[in-house]
Amino acid sequence: MKRLLGLFFELTALKKGPQDIPVSSSVIQIVAGAYLVINLTILQLNNDWGVAALQILVDLLLMVVFTWPLLYFSGWTNRLQQTLLALMGADAVINFFALPALASLNHQPTDLGFFAMLLLMLWHWLVIGHIYRHALERPLFMALGLAFLYLLLSSQLMEALFPVTTLEQG
Repeated sequence: MKRLLGLFFELTALKKGPQDIPVSSSVIQIVAGAYLVINLTILQLNNDWGVAALQILVDLLLMVVFTWPLLYFSGWTNRLQQTLLALMGADAVINFFALPALASLNHQPTDLGFFAMLLLMLWHWLVIGHIYRHALERPLFMALGLAFLYLLLSSQLMEALFPVTTLEQG
């Protein structure tokens, strides 16, 4: 467990790639569990459990629907499990570090909280690009473009399916 956690910290520090992640049922359970718990914790700040669980399901579905064709057309479908594990594990690590900033912004928005979230979003983008670079064996610039497209599609899909309501709206 400690070794696996270290591996994902190295992945988010851009020192390891998805090819370094072992694929086994126990690794899948641990990574999926961490991804689920951390994302449920974050999403539950503003939603009930049912909506949060549905958002996670949509996020996972988009992760697969976006990643599989990239790997398929690059001829690397055998890398799907490692790539998805890398994406989920990296997301869990980055979101773990985002918890204090998100909780702070939920309670009392500050410039520091917004700046922290901006840095975390940039880090997330860079890590996803790093994962796609290794999985697809493409230049970092292209992988960052794909990562940006993935994050843009994800945010647009989430906003369309789960619109944020304010007190003025209802």
